[in-house]
Amino acid sequence: MIKEAKKIGKLVKERMAFDLKEKITGADGCFFINFNKVQAFQFNRLRNDLTKAGAKVLVTKNSLFKRVFDDLGWKDQEGFLEQKETGAVLVSDKDVVEACKLIVNFAKENEILEIKGAQIDSKKMTVEQLQVMAKLPSREVLLGMVVSGLAAPISGFARCLNQVTAKFVWAVEEIRKKKDKK
Repeated sequence: MIKEAKKIGKLVKERMAFDLKEKITGADGCFFINFNKVQAFQFNRLRNDLTKAGAKVLVTKNSLFKRVFDDLGWKDQEGFLEQKETGAVLVSDKDVVEACKLIVNFAKENEILEIKGAQIDSKKMTVEQLQVMAKLPSREVLLGMVVSGLAAPISGFARCLNQVTAKFVWAVEEIRKKKDKK
């Protein structure tokens, strides 16, 4: 009976590890936090905001996270995952910057939440780098800036061509006025 319970426990852990690998592998970014003293209502509010931004909150023991990250080949999470704690990994599929903004702003409001760092596009990021990233404009604003940057030479060229034809029309009009005066 006890052997079967151990087997079931091992199967459950393996399934949890498989599910975590699946969610983390498809993500653009993973944020590591410690939320031990955050009240449930506040944490659920953060979770709801992150869900709207396309991010998921994964909570389990850090030893399981460490095992999953080791299996994925992410060896440099040493400061992010301490063995004695239960941690959370926030996985962002869509807009990493928006998720970063939500986490940093929530940490400013609730100083109990501790941001440990992040792994974004296989690059380890510190808390300071995340705070800088949170100051970036939203995705829509950045896309607007790119479009206006690409459109500026074209619109400048169009204005230049318009001025050439306008000057020609003004010159013809002035010639017509001089001829009418004579």
